[in-house]
Amino acid sequence: MSTAPSRTGSKAIAWAKTQTSNPSRSWHNLCLMFVRSCFGVPAREPNAKRAWETARKQHKTTDADSIPAGVPVFWKTRTANWHIALSVGGGYCYSSDVGGRGKIGKIGIDALSRAWGATLLGWSEDVNGVTVYTPLAKPKVALAKAVKAAKTEPAAKGRPMSAKVDTKLIGKALVKEGLLAKGYPDGHWGRAQRDAYAAWQRKLGYRGKDADGIPGGDSLKQLGKKHGFTVKA
Repeated sequence: MSTAPSRTGSKAIAWAKTQTSNPSRSWHNLCLMFVRSCFGVPAREPNAKRAWETARKQHKTTDADSIPAGVPVFWKTRTANWHIALSVGGGYCYSSDVGGRGKIGKIGIDALSRAWGATLLGWSEDVNGVTVYTPLAKPKVALAKAVKAAKTEPAAKGRPMSAKVDTKLIGKALVKEGLLAKGYPDGHWGRAQRDAYAAWQRKLGYRGKDADGIPGGDSLKQLGKKHGFTVKA
């Protein structure tokens, strides 16, 4: 058996994406085959349940947002075989039988849990005895864009989002920090996110105008260091 996968990380995700529009076969009830095919890993285990049980490096979690991109993610389901999909990061995955019988679709990990009545178990660094986890480069947040969004968007209801990706990454970090409700990070720097960022600044020891909810270089870098992103000017 090969000890190295053919594809990892972004390449595995790209292969999974091609299956949504140009599938190589019907993937009905073939979740493990789909995921191992994403990585180019040979067959070994009979189903997702055994793949989870035999994984050497399991990461048990119920926090979908914490699951990195490019790894197998597992659920305990009502069926005996359980379920496995490919995480794409940000709380989403590519899964078989999503959007139709045998089809591959992109879906929120929590949404799949709700729709199927499944219990999220976590993720693994290996599948079928082969290590497939390759950490991807950390996303970057632009300080200037975040500052602009924080200054202009809270008071302007309906204003187009000026820094959706950057703002959402910061929002998710504030959620993990327990300062912002989970439903808020949508790419708009609303008042709730501004208040949450001000709370983060106070947590770091800033006071007065230095804790106004407008990101500063130091506070943003500390948030990124703790929650997985880097900061650029």
